[in-house]
Amino acid sequence: MNLPKPIPFTPQAGASPLIYDFQAWQEIDPAQIPRLRFVYGDTFAAGYLSVTFAAPKTGKSLLALSEAIDAATGRGFLTGKPAAPIKVLYYNAEDDLAVIQGRVAAVLQAWQIPQSEIIGRLFPVSGVTAESPVVLIRGEKGDIAESAFLALADLIKREGIALAIFDPLQDLSHSPETNEVFRALGGRIRALASETGAAIGLVHHTRKPSPGIAPTLDDGRGGSALRGVARFNRLLVPMTEAEGAQAGVDDFRHYFRIGEAESNLAPPSSDRNRWFEKTGVMIANGENVATIRPWVWPEAFTGITVNDACRVRAEIAACENPPRENSQAKGWAGEVIAEVLGLDLSKASDKARVKTMLKKWIESDVLRIERLTYGDKNKQADFVFAGENNPAVPE
Repeated sequence: MNLPKPIPFTPQAGASPLIYDFQAWQEIDPAQIPRLRFVYGDTFAAGYLSVTFAAPKTGKSLLALSEAIDAATGRGFLTGKPAAPIKVLYYNAEDDLAVIQGRVAAVLQAWQIPQSEIIGRLFPVSGVTAESPVVLIRGEKGDIAESAFLALADLIKREGIALAIFDPLQDLSHSPETNEVFRALGGRIRALASETGAAIGLVHHTRKPSPGIAPTLDDGRGGSALRGVARFNRLLVPMTEAEGAQAGVDDFRHYFRIGEAESNLAPPSSDRNRWFEKTGVMIANGENVATIRPWVWPEAFTGITVNDACRVRAEIAACENPPRENSQAKGWAGEVIAEVLGLDLSKASDKARVKTMLKKWIESDVLRIERLTYGDKNKQADFVFAGENNPAVPE
């Protein structure tokens, strides 16, 4: 085996040698190892950086502010898990204070939360109207603004802030959006989280996606360097028109989901996705203000009872001419299902539901397929009959 020859190295003249004092393993008590402590949900952990990536107009600012209020009140109206209230800093660099205040009022009104629950706990700040906007990095070479980090560290410690959310990152930087800049900035923000013990969340834009290509976590503006320094990353994905038709919603543009966390992809109907609906709330000043609320992807069998399954099975059994399994064929079995259940096959969402129900009932033998010969030319096709599994009969 031929080993590569070592490359000679000549130390720089006058350089002081480094001494690394790396310690070997010593016996420890595993019970004393510090545990990861989440301050809100499963995204924001004490002492760590989390990044939310999203395209413009997806709903990232509405989500970030709602999460800030949810954490400050401890209500758990987004997570479904009430917790102890914490102090939260929400810094929005794009909107003025009146806009932020209106959105806070909309969230409180939507969830019937009195203002008393956020007094002294929520710090909503506008980078537009603030006397000293937060800028964390400057210049072509990406010089860290240490004075800003020292001021943030002092604020977080002094006020006991457990979660700080900055929205969006692009307005906190006066440097080019390069890998090098975001690697340096992300590393310094991560150090701020570690130093203060606060959970820090960043909202960051994705690049404009190519037509027909779904965005991923690697599409954050400035490359993947920022993703690499964060402990938790997630991507907000807007609903597509096809998904809207499948879900049966009136306007697909009102919905988005947390569709990717650390590159774990799942179809839109998966339980792993957390969906949200953008809606409007009329607040006391007469303005209709946008906010969000959790939304659940409609399941095929939602609202379908055992009695409904029995009715479908009986109607299939009573057909003089057995219906076809193929949805493209004349006399499709789905037409029987839709008629029994009062569904409209002209609606894409209802037709998708019927297809799913037919498939599942065939798999469970509530209904059964038999291949038969039909017509003058002796063609063969799959026809649907009642199966042996009668849902009305207890096991």
